[in-house]
Amino acid sequence: MSQSSWKDQIKKKWGPHSHCSICGKAMSTDKKFCSQACRDNYLNQERKQKKKGRLQCVFLIVMLVVMFAIMFLPGLF
Repeated sequence: MSQSSWKDQIKKKWGPHSHCSICGKAMSTDKKFCSQACRDNYLNQERKQKKKGRLQCVFLIVMLVVMFAIMFLPGLF
């Protein structure tokens, strides 16, 4: 008497599939997103993350320049 795992039961019921990385809907395995709206949402989120990362780098560089100026050029401040 062999028992199949719950994963095997799901595979048997639904077949091979993957899930949309934005909304989680089931879809075919060859797609990354279930719709154009989810793809656009993902691209917008990615763009915002890149912009945020660039701003953080610029802020860090400005802060380092200010700190070095304070340390090495005490007559300016």
